[in-house]
Amino acid sequence: MIGKAPPTSRRIPGSRPVILTAAVAGLLAGVAGLVLTCSNWGRGAEFTTKDLVLIILRWSSIGLALGVGLWRWGRAPANPTGRLLYAAALCDCLWMIGWNWPGSAWANELLWFMAFESPLLATVVLGWPTGRLRPRVRRLVVFFGVGDALIVLVGSVFNRSAAPSVAWPDAPEALFSVPGVRHLLDPLQALLFDSLPAAIVLIVLIRRRRAVPLGMRPLITPIVVAGGFVCLALLIQDLGIQLFAAVLAPQGGNTWLLTGALFGSYSMFGAVGLGVLIGASRRNRAVAAGRRRLVVDLRSATPMVSPSAAAATCLGDPTAQVRYAGADGRWIDDSGMDMPGLLPGRELLAVRDEDGEIIAGLDVDRSLSLPPLLTDLAISTVQARTINERAVALADARRTQVTRAARALVEAADRGRIDLERDLHDGAQQMLVGIALTAGLSARRDVVEQNGGVRAAAVTALVDQLRLTSAEILSLIDSATPPILSAGLTNAIRSLAATCPIDTSSSVVGDLPAGDPLCLDLYLVTGEALTNAVKHSAGGHVWIDLNISELTVELEIRDDGRGGVHQVPAGLARRVDGFSGTIVVSGPSGTRSGTGTGTTISITAHRSASAAPVTAGLVTAPLPVESAVGSG
Repeated sequence: MIGKAPPTSRRIPGSRPVILTAAVAGLLAGVAGLVLTCSNWGRGAEFTTKDLVLIILRWSSIGLALGVGLWRWGRAPANPTGRLLYAAALCDCLWMIGWNWPGSAWANELLWFMAFESPLLATVVLGWPTGRLRPRVRRLVVFFGVGDALIVLVGSVFNRSAAPSVAWPDAPEALFSVPGVRHLLDPLQALLFDSLPAAIVLIVLIRRRRAVPLGMRPLITPIVVAGGFVCLALLIQDLGIQLFAAVLAPQGGNTWLLTGALFGSYSMFGAVGLGVLIGASRRNRAVAAGRRRLVVDLRSATPMVSPSAAAATCLGDPTAQVRYAGADGRWIDDSGMDMPGLLPGRELLAVRDEDGEIIAGLDVDRSLSLPPLLTDLAISTVQARTINERAVALADARRTQVTRAARALVEAADRGRIDLERDLHDGAQQMLVGIALTAGLSARRDVVEQNGGVRAAAVTALVDQLRLTSAEILSLIDSATPPILSAGLTNAIRSLAATCPIDTSSSVVGDLPAGDPLCLDLYLVTGEALTNAVKHSAGGHVWIDLNISELTVELEIRDDGRGGVHQVPAGLARRVDGFSGTIVVSGPSGTRSGTGTGTTISITAHRSASAAPVTAGLVTAPLPVESAVGSG
C-alpha cells in the first residue's frame, strides 16, 4: 500500500480470476510434486524414518506457505507480501518436482528455481508489512541472490559424474569432472552467500523491532520471530555442516545433519508463512479496533483531528500533509483547492481503498527515512477517515469549478453584449441616422416641390437605405460569435460539461480561438451531441475527448447508455456538412434496445491553411488533463 503515486490509477494484480488461477496452479504443482517425492525420494532405496519426517516437514511447510500467501494476496491485493510468499513456496515446490523426476528433460531446469527462494523470503521478511524494500536493501538482496546462483553454476560445471545413470543423468552444464572445485566452492557458498546474509537479516530484524514504539512491537514481533528462526536455523545448518560435520561424524553426524535440516531449509517456508499469518491477523485486529475507537470519539465532545494531523502525529513528521486525488487527476486539499506539485525532498505515499484505487496520498519528508511499519500504520489511520474527507473535498472542488464556469459565462456574456452594442453603434445605428436624415430631406422637398418625379426618386433612395440597414443587421446576427466562445473552444467545452444534467468528463488537448472558422461549428456539434445523449441514451456518464492539432481536429463524444444507434443523426449530419470533416457513429449491434455499451460519435474536421495555430495555454495541469465535472 506504499509507493509512488502514479498520475492515473492502474489495475493491481489482485483480481479474483488471477488468484483462482494461482491457487489451481499451486494445487496441481503440489500434487505432482508430492507424488514424485513419495516415488523417488530415496533414489530407489527404501524409505527410512528420517526420510518420512523430512518429506512430511517439507511439504507441510510448502502447503502452509502457499495457503497463507494466497490468503494474504486475496485480503490485500495491493500489498505484494502475499504474492511474494506464494511465489517462494511455488519455487520450492517446482524444485522438489525437478529433484524427484528421474529421466525428465525438464528436471535440471526446474532445479534452478531454488535460486529464487531465499531472495523472495528475504523480501517478505525485510519488507514487512508493505512488501516493498528500500532501494539499498533491494540491491543487497539481488547481489546475494545472483552471487549464490553463480557459485552454484560454476560448481556444477566441474561436477560431472564419472558414471551417470539413465534415470539421474548429469546436468547439461556439468562439463568437467573435477570434484576439488566443488569441494572448494561449497564452503564459500555456505559461508559467504548463505550464512552472511542470514546474519545480516537477523541483525536488521532485531534493530527494526527495537526502533519501533512499544505499542507497535506486537504487530512486528511475529515476522521478527519467524525471520530470526529461519536465519538462526540456516546459520546452524551451514556452519554446522561446513565447520563441525567432520568432527561430529564419529559421534552421530547423521543426527546433527538431520537436526540442521529440520531447523533449516525444510521448515523455513512454513515459519515465514506462520509469521505472516499471525502478523497480518494482529494488524487487521488493530485497524478494526482503531476504527471502533474512532466511532466512540465521534460521539464524544472531543473534536476530531484532521487526517493530516493524525498522519503527522503517527509519523513524527510535523510537515506531513494529506493530498486527496481529485476526479480530474489533480491533487486537492481538504478544502477542495488545487495543490502544487511535490517540492524537492518530499515523497508521496499512496493511500488506496479496498478496491486498490488511489484515493489520497501522504506528502512526507523524504529525509526522515520512515520505517515501513510506521508508514503502513499511518496510511491505515488516514484510510479510516479519508473516504468521507475526500468526498467533502471533491464536493468543494466541484462547487469551486462550477462557480468559476458560471463566472466565466457571465463575463463572456458581458463582453458579447459590449461588442454587440459597439457593432450596432458603429454600423446599423449610423445607417438608421442616415435614413432619418433622408426622410427629413424628402419631407421638406415634398413641401417645397410638388414634382412627382423628384419625390419618387427620394422614396426610392429611402427604400434602398432600409434594405441596406436590414442586410447589415442580418449579417451582424449571422456573424456574431456566442459570448461563451470569446475565451476559446476549451472554455466553452468545459462550460458545456459543467452545465450538463448528467456527469460529464472532458479531456482537451490544445485550443481554438473564437475567430477560428471551426470554433463555432464544433461548439454547436458538441452541444447537440450532449443533448441527444441526455434525451435518448438513458446513461449516467458522458465523455468528451477533443484533440486539436495543426491540421485536424478530432472530437469524440461517448456515453454509457443503452446504445442501439446505427446511423448518423440528421441534425449532426447537417452541421458536419457545413465544414470539411467526417462523422462516424458506432453503437452496439444486436438487439433493438442495444446492449448497454453506449454510443460513440467520432468527428474529424480538417483545418484550413489560414487557421490560427493550436493554442495550448488554456490547458494546464500537473497531471494528464481529464476533468470530470458533473452538473450537480
